[in-house]
Amino acid sequence: MSVTDVSRHDASLAVIALPLALGALVGALSPVGMATALGAGSLPASGSLGYALFYRPPGE
Repeated sequence: MSVTDVSRHDASLAVIALPLALGALVGALSPVGMATALGAGSLPASGSLGYALFYRPPGE
């Protein structure tokens, strides 16, 4: 699989994981609490998940 073979579904998975990873990084490297940082990161991840499941589902 090359970079040109990345589908919309693969990109959706990356967009869901990215805010959570950034939240974990912020929680680990800053004085912000881990729970607060992950909670803040889960908001855009949840929106991306809802978009991927209900607005543009994999069956389309």
